[in-house]
Amino acid sequence: MDKGTELMFLLSLLLLTTDAVTTAPLKLIVSTVDQEPFITREPTAQGEKYSGYLVDLLNEVSRRAEFTYEFKQSSDGTIGANRPTGWTGVIGDVISGKADIGATALTVTPQREEVVDFTKPFMSNSVNLLVQKPTWTDLGLGYLVRPFSADYWIMILVVLLLIGIVFFIIGKFSPYEWGNVAADRDPRGAKNSFTLRNSYLFVLSTLTWQGWLLRPYNHFLFVLFCLNNRPEQMPNMPFRTYEELFESSDIRVGALSFGSTEYQLRTSRGTTLKALYNKISSQNTWVESYKEGVSRVKAAKGHFVMFMDSTSAEYFARHNCDLMIYGENLFPSSMAFAVKKGSVWRNKINDALVELQEEGFLTQLKDKYWRFSGACSNIDGRKFQETAGFLSTLPIYPVTLKDMAVAILLLFLGFIAAMVFLVIEIVHYAVTKKGKKIERPKILKNAPKIFRPKTKAAKASPTDVELGEEAGPSSDGLESVPLEDAEEPGASSGDELRGEEAQKA
Repeated sequence: MDKGTELMFLLSLLLLTTDAVTTAPLKLIVSTVDQEPFITREPTAQGEKYSGYLVDLLNEVSRRAEFTYEFKQSSDGTIGANRPTGWTGVIGDVISGKADIGATALTVTPQREEVVDFTKPFMSNSVNLLVQKPTWTDLGLGYLVRPFSADYWIMILVVLLLIGIVFFIIGKFSPYEWGNVAADRDPRGAKNSFTLRNSYLFVLSTLTWQGWLLRPYNHFLFVLFCLNNRPEQMPNMPFRTYEELFESSDIRVGALSFGSTEYQLRTSRGTTLKALYNKISSQNTWVESYKEGVSRVKAAKGHFVMFMDSTSAEYFARHNCDLMIYGENLFPSSMAFAVKKGSVWRNKINDALVELQEEGFLTQLKDKYWRFSGACSNIDGRKFQETAGFLSTLPIYPVTLKDMAVAILLLFLGFIAAMVFLVIEIVHYAVTKKGKKIERPKILKNAPKIFRPKTKAAKASPTDVELGEEAGPSSDGLESVPLEDAEEPGASSGDELRGEEAQKA
């Protein structure tokens, strides 16, 4: 073979090789750390096998963006922190060029955006608490008294006693409470409606909503507060808000060391969140991994709670039935892939993520690893607070004196007003009657059968009333009249009328 032929052969071989290189997918290095359910490793005979949410996602993204990839654990086994010597972990690998892509439970933060580029987010996120579910004990008949705390039950009994006494005092000493009860209401005759016994019957009947003809509205207002001011059912947690969590000396709080949550707590402008960061630092309850944090929450039996991104907290709660998510959402954010500043792979990955989002693949993939992966239910304490009964197996907060402070205040103001008006009524009666002795009306011997307006009613026979005594006025302005005394003077009976009509005919 001459030199010309040999040269042409070598040139053709070089062109074929170059074409093969340009058409073959590039192999990218992906820096990651283990974190369920995003990335998990299992040793096999062929080496380490990776699986999880991000593995399935990268398989689809790489196919559409035309690259292959290989996982590599981050240099120090962390997501990354900005140390005096520079960035570490996954972020540090991307910055230094040791990895082309950073793929883990990577939260987008302004601090990280200054050193790397993030792709479009593949998942929204926030921060919540992972807590121990309250221990459930069967209260049995204790449920009958559970809606109210012990001190509030005592207050209810005191209130019932006072209300009955106040009604009796008003009925006994107020002259305007005396009189004959109308015949259709009480056929037994004139009497005072509010005896001591009737007062307590009234109080108990209104408290149980049995109804009553007379309505002291102040007492009804108190009953309305009792029935409607009960808080919605909530987990029987030793704290309800982040403020109470900070004030509690029995509960320790943890968070991931040098993670995005630690940075957001440290730089937060909120007084409570800043105080929680100081509490974690003073107690030195930072953890190196979420797995360690979950173990501590389970072992502490309610005395340790963990700040965690909501996606991870939901996953661990679905796989540990004694845990649940609690607390309002903090620091709304998103998760995305990290690439080096100016990398051409950012746009290619973005295009692939947009296609997957439009096809519904991201939603289906999340359901696979979160919604359908665990066997535990009733994991979200936040939903329980909103729906008041979603977690029907958990205890409830009883109503306390603090919850009912306004109702009790209004009730005692009503007591004071009732006594003031009682004095006014007695004075008014004494002045208008010019010192006439106040006597209670007597009870009729014969029970009245009908009643007529006072202007038309006949006078009762002396045999109907005790000698020397008169029946008092009706409580509603009508005078009770016995049936046998119903005829008025000069009235003609039915037979007389018929006789007169016959003579005229």
